[in-house]
Amino acid sequence: MIPIASIFIRSKETLEKLSVLLDEERIAYSASDSQVIIDLSEQKQALLDEMNQLNEKRVNMLIKFDVLDRKKPTEEEFKNWLDQQDSSMDDVRLLMRECESLLRTCKTKNNTNSRILNTLQKRNKHLFELLQGHNGKNKVYTARGSTRPISSKQTLGRA
Repeated sequence: MIPIASIFIRSKETLEKLSVLLDEERIAYSASDSQVIIDLSEQKQALLDEMNQLNEKRVNMLIKFDVLDRKKPTEEEFKNWLDQQDSSMDDVRLLMRECESLLRTCKTKNNTNSRILNTLQKRNKHLFELLQGHNGKNKVYTARGSTRPISSKQTLGRA
């Protein structure tokens, strides 16, 4: 029997930590606390590095036991092999499904955080341009209620 259950257990723990960290990252974006965001991104990178190491260890172990092709190991090959095993590998199957589910959740959370960050960056860029008067769309209301373009000399960035 191949001892890969321990690798899946550690992967599951790491993915659970990553999921919590991604939630904290979203909260940090809403608070706009750059130091917390930087700290969280460093922690996130450490967890991703750990996941990569665990995956390499798993692949190398499966190659060692001739489960995967040495030249081109694939996840599908492992899943097919696992499906053919008896009930002694049920715990590994369950752990693998849980890891896949957690991975999908983490990917969704990370994509959401990416969209939030992109929106925040666009907003900050727009506000900065407004302050400096670089945006050609800048207009002010006149006394009669119509609009006219604003000169860059009349912005807070030039005051």
